[in-house]
Amino acid sequence: MALYSQIAVYQFTTPKKQPQKAMTSSTVSLEFHFIADDFGRDEATNQAMIHCHQNGILSGVALMMGQSASAAAVSMAKENPHLDIGWHFHVVDSQPLTQPQWPWRTPAQAGFAIGFSSAARALVRREIAAQWQAFKASGLHCAFINAHHHMLIHPFIRRALLDHVRAEFSGWLRWGQPKFFSAPNRGYIVLDRLLQRPQASAMPCQISQSLWGIDRTFKMQSDEVSGQIQHLIDCGETGLHEFMFHPRHSNDMDTQCLLELAKILPRKHPDYFPPLSGSVIE
Repeated sequence: MALYSQIAVYQFTTPKKQPQKAMTSSTVSLEFHFIADDFGRDEATNQAMIHCHQNGILSGVALMMGQSASAAAVSMAKENPHLDIGWHFHVVDSQPLTQPQWPWRTPAQAGFAIGFSSAARALVRREIAAQWQAFKASGLHCAFINAHHHMLIHPFIRRALLDHVRAEFSGWLRWGQPKFFSAPNRGYIVLDRLLQRPQASAMPCQISQSLWGIDRTFKMQSDEVSGQIQHLIDCGETGLHEFMFHPRHSNDMDTQCLLELAKILPRKHPDYFPPLSGSVIE
């Protein structure tokens, strides 16, 4: 039996013996989401993420449409119905759906072009429409939305994407304040203050309150994640708090972290992370 295959989101009004699946933002005070980006990017990534869900604490994956392993990822998602699936919008460092390749190579180049070029903005609109249509055609429920290389914070992309999905999307959006396990990244802090925080109250959907893992891409550590969860609980924090992962192989750091957390968190916080029957907590 998969260790956490029946738990997609940990959310509580007060500590309970079982997690509540239904999202009721008016009553739920604290949620933990363990999300892996780039589902569908390649077969190894797909396999690693499913392994982390079935044997670790991974609760959701962000699906890229139109990539080499996207079709396989959709099939795997349907075989794991307790895994939350989100849309990972991409506009750089990927295969576009509406043309052979992107006219830029880096997120910075993409952001600059989209800000000043009407042709670039038209391309973004086409990609939003094509990727969203592809996601809907998969038959999967969209639990959340985020973007490759955090491009959703670009003002034009944010407006265009939310305008396009507003009538059909009922999940949550990655819009959390960036948090750091080590020294804060001033660049991300400035972007958050300029582009994210001023828009938070006007968002048409639920948004995350914090995002952990920006400074630990491909190198998440279970002791650090567990420590921050302890801090959030002890401080009485509320809202939706996301921990971001990028599993790529069965033995990389993010994969090992997710597997270790499945053992650590139920032992340290049994009211918040109850083990499923048949699981072994060391």
